[in-house]
Amino acid sequence: MIAYENDNLVIPKRYKNMSVSQLEKEKTKILKKLLEEKKSEKKVKTNNSRIIFNF
Repeated sequence: MIAYENDNLVIPKRYKNMSVSQLEKEKTKILKKLLEEKKSEKKVKTNNSRIIFNF
């Protein structure tokens, strides 16, 4: 993401009032949550068709 000179950024008040250490903790918490969601989305697709080998 690139920020330009005339960009208007909207930062919620709860983040404005946090200290640096609190922001770092929030960042790690959100990142962990996002990574868990991505892992849960990756499901093994099963093939319900049967394959029979006749030798």
